[in-house]
Amino acid sequence: MARRRQTASIKTNGRSRITASVGLYNELIAQAQFAKDPNKIVFVPAMGKGPIDMVVLDIDTGEYQAYDVKSANYRKSAYTPKDTYKRRAGTLINRGLTDEQKKLKVKIYYNK
Repeated sequence: MARRRQTASIKTNGRSRITASVGLYNELIAQAQFAKDPNKIVFVPAMGKGPIDMVVLDIDTGEYQAYDVKSANYRKSAYTPKDTYKRRAGTLINRGLTDEQKKLKVKIYYNK
Protein backbone atom coordinates (compact mmCIF):
# COMPACT_ATOMS: atom_id res chain seq x y z
CA MET A 1 0.00 0.00 0.00
CA ALA A 2 1.38 3.40 -1.01
CA ARG A 3 2.10 5.83 1.74
CA ARG A 4 0.47 9.24 1.38
CA ARG A 5 2.76 12.23 1.38
CA GLN A 6 1.99 14.94 3.84
CA THR A 7 1.21 18.27 2.22
CA ALA A 8 3.32 21.28 3.08
CA SER A 9 0.27 23.32 4.09
CA ILE A 10 -0.56 21.21 7.15
CA LYS A 11 2.18 20.74 9.71
CA THR A 12 2.25 17.81 12.08
CA ASN A 13 1.51 19.95 15.14
CA GLY A 14 -1.63 21.45 13.54
CA ARG A 15 -0.47 25.06 13.88
CA SER A 16 -0.95 25.80 10.18
CA ARG A 17 -4.52 24.48 10.40
CA ILE A 18 -5.23 26.79 13.35
CA THR A 19 -3.66 29.75 11.56
CA ALA A 20 -5.69 29.00 8.44
CA SER A 21 -8.93 28.76 10.41
CA VAL A 22 -8.25 32.11 12.14
CA GLY A 23 -7.53 33.66 8.75
CA LEU A 24 -10.74 32.28 7.28
CA TYR A 25 -12.69 33.52 10.29
CA ASN A 26 -11.24 37.02 9.87
CA GLU A 27 -12.05 37.04 6.15
CA LEU A 28 -15.68 36.13 6.89
CA ILE A 29 -15.93 38.84 9.57
CA ALA A 30 -14.48 41.43 7.17
CA GLN A 31 -16.94 40.39 4.45
CA ALA A 32 -19.81 40.74 6.91
CA GLN A 33 -18.60 44.21 7.96
CA PHE A 34 -18.60 45.46 4.37
CA ALA A 35 -21.90 43.69 3.58
CA LYS A 36 -23.65 45.70 6.33
CA ASP A 37 -23.62 48.67 3.98
CA PRO A 38 -26.52 48.17 1.52
CA ASN A 39 -24.63 50.14 -1.14
CA LYS A 40 -21.72 47.70 -1.22
CA ILE A 41 -21.35 44.26 -2.77
CA VAL A 42 -18.56 41.93 -1.64
CA PHE A 43 -16.92 39.51 -4.08
CA VAL A 44 -14.53 36.74 -3.03
CA PRO A 45 -12.16 34.78 -5.28
CA ALA A 46 -12.96 31.19 -6.17
CA MET A 47 -10.85 28.61 -4.33
CA GLY A 48 -9.48 31.31 -1.99
CA LYS A 49 -6.19 31.64 -3.85
CA GLY A 50 -4.43 34.74 -5.04
CA PRO A 51 -3.18 38.13 -3.81
CA ILE A 52 -6.70 39.42 -3.02
CA ASP A 53 -9.07 38.17 -0.31
CA MET A 54 -12.08 40.20 -1.44
CA VAL A 55 -13.22 42.97 -3.76
CA VAL A 56 -15.79 45.50 -2.56
CA LEU A 57 -17.94 47.30 -5.13
CA ASP A 58 -19.71 50.54 -4.20
CA ILE A 59 -22.97 50.56 -6.17
CA ASP A 60 -23.47 54.33 -5.88
CA THR A 61 -20.07 55.42 -7.19
CA GLY A 62 -19.19 52.35 -9.27
CA GLU A 63 -15.77 52.27 -7.60
CA TYR A 64 -14.24 49.08 -6.32
CA GLN A 65 -11.43 48.29 -3.92
CA ALA A 66 -9.45 45.09 -3.46
CA TYR A 67 -8.53 44.00 0.07
CA ASP A 68 -6.12 41.56 1.68
CA VAL A 69 -7.50 40.67 5.12
CA LYS A 70 -5.03 40.28 7.98
CA SER A 71 -5.44 39.43 11.63
CA ALA A 72 -4.43 42.32 13.87
CA ASN A 73 -1.43 41.23 15.95
CA TYR A 74 0.24 43.34 18.59
CA ARG A 75 3.79 43.28 19.94
CA LYS A 76 4.19 41.60 23.30
CA SER A 77 7.44 43.34 24.18
CA ALA A 78 9.49 46.32 23.05
CA TYR A 79 12.68 45.89 21.07
CA THR A 80 15.08 47.76 18.79
CA PRO A 81 16.15 45.89 15.62
CA LYS A 82 19.15 46.66 13.40
CA ASP A 83 17.38 49.58 11.73
CA THR A 84 17.36 51.26 15.21
CA TYR A 85 13.66 52.15 14.95
CA LYS A 86 12.19 51.35 18.37
CA ARG A 87 9.14 49.09 18.44
CA ARG A 88 6.98 49.60 21.52
CA ALA A 89 5.04 46.88 23.26
CA GLY A 90 1.35 46.89 22.40
CA THR A 91 1.74 48.44 18.94
CA LEU A 92 0.21 46.90 15.82
CA ILE A 93 2.50 44.71 13.75
CA ASN A 94 2.14 46.10 10.23
CA ARG A 95 2.15 43.71 7.29
CA GLY A 96 3.59 44.74 3.95
CA LEU A 97 2.11 44.30 0.50
CA THR A 98 3.73 42.07 -2.09
CA ASP A 99 4.88 43.60 -5.38
CA GLU A 100 1.86 42.06 -7.09
CA GLN A 101 -0.50 43.57 -4.51
CA LYS A 102 1.10 47.00 -4.93
CA LYS A 103 0.60 46.77 -8.69
CA LEU A 104 -3.09 45.88 -8.15
CA LYS A 105 -3.50 48.69 -5.55
CA VAL A 106 -4.69 46.30 -2.86
CA LYS A 107 -5.37 47.66 0.63
CA ILE A 108 -4.76 45.72 3.80
CA TYR A 109 -7.79 45.36 6.05
CA TYR A 110 -6.82 44.59 9.64
CA ASN A 111 -9.51 42.64 11.46
CA LYS A 112 -9.31 43.38 15.16
